[in-house]
Amino acid sequence: MIEPLGLGRDVYVGVPEDQQVRCADTYGPEARDNSAAFRSAGLPSGGGYGTARGMAALYQMLGHAGRLGSVRLFSPRLIAYVARNHTAEAPDLAMTGIPMHRGLGPHVRGESDRIRGLGTIGAPVTFGHGGVGSSYSWTDPSSGVSFSYLTNYVSPDPWHSMRLDRVANLVHAAID
Repeated sequence: MIEPLGLGRDVYVGVPEDQQVRCADTYGPEARDNSAAFRSAGLPSGGGYGTARGMAALYQMLGHAGRLGSVRLFSPRLIAYVARNHTAEAPDLAMTGIPMHRGLGPHVRGESDRIRGLGTIGAPVTFGHGGVGSSYSWTDPSSGVSFSYLTNYVSPDPWHSMRLDRVANLVHAAID
C-alpha cells in the first residue's frame, strides 16, 4: 500500500522474513518478544516496524492531506476524519490517565495542558502515534513539519512520558 510513496522497505506491519535482520531488538525492565514470529505477525499493538525516514515520510504524507510529492495515497476528507479527536478529554487509563484525544489510529494534540508524545507546546492540530520503546511519530499540518523519534528501550512512566514530551517540545520550539 505504501510502495507508491517509495517506502516499501521502510514501513511494515508484519516484517517479512528477508527484512528481519534490519530490526533492532527491544529492551526494557520487562521481557520483550524479539522473535521473528512476533515481528512477522503484524499484531495491532506492537506489529508495526519502520525506519525514522519511513515514519517521518509517512507522517509528512498524512500532514499534507494524503499527498507526498506527486502521489496522493488518501483523500483529504479521509485524513481529516481519521485525525479528528473522537474521544474528547476522556483519560486514557492505560496511559497514565492523560487525555489522549484518540482519532481512528492517531492521537490528536488538542488543547489539553498535557498529552503524552505530542508535546505541551505543539499546535492543536498536531497528530501522531507512539510505539514500543518510547518511540513517537507525528505531523503538524499547520507548519508542514513531521517528526519521528525511534528508540528500542521501553522505559516505565513517568520517565517514558517525560522523555516524549521533552523531545517533542524541542522540535516544536524549533518550528518557525
